[in-house]
Amino acid sequence: MSKKILILSIFIAVSILISGCVTDKNNETTVNETKTIGSDIIPTINLPSGFTYMGIHDTDIEVGNSSKKATEGIYKIEEGETIYIQVFKTEKPEELLDEFKAQYKDANYDPFTEISFNGHKATKVTYYFVSNGQQVPKYYVIWTIKNSMIKVGSSTDDKKVIELATATNN
Repeated sequence: MSKKILILSIFIAVSILISGCVTDKNNETTVNETKTIGSDIIPTINLPSGFTYMGIHDTDIEVGNSSKKATEGIYKIEEGETIYIQVFKTEKPEELLDEFKAQYKDANYDPFTEISFNGHKATKVTYYFVSNGQQVPKYYVIWTIKNSMIKVGSSTDDKKVIELATATNN
């Protein structure tokens, strides 16, 4: 009888640990959950109409001639397009913003439009690439806050990009 109780106890303990229900009392997150560096900025609820949150992950993004670590939130809109928010944590966000803008120094047009939302200024970037022999615009909205640069982008309607940027409340 005691072997059955021991085996049942082990089974229950393993089930609890595997399900991720054990919490760390210091930060109240589950043991199996990992926190990403910019997840506090990336909205997951109360999104604009037509947006669906797909997930979040840490990734490396090319900025200028170097790779930068970022947290990326991914969203789908009704039209099936993907829009993303990338958060770059850095001690010098203005320098990173300047480095990002420098990528467009050789453009034969002005890719930058100053805009404002949520009480701060941002820059809308319009970049063109060739797809099936046609020039297709790609849009970004970039701005800095405290110790981060935020970039929202897609090759969809620039109004959708601005709508998602506004949802960050930053």
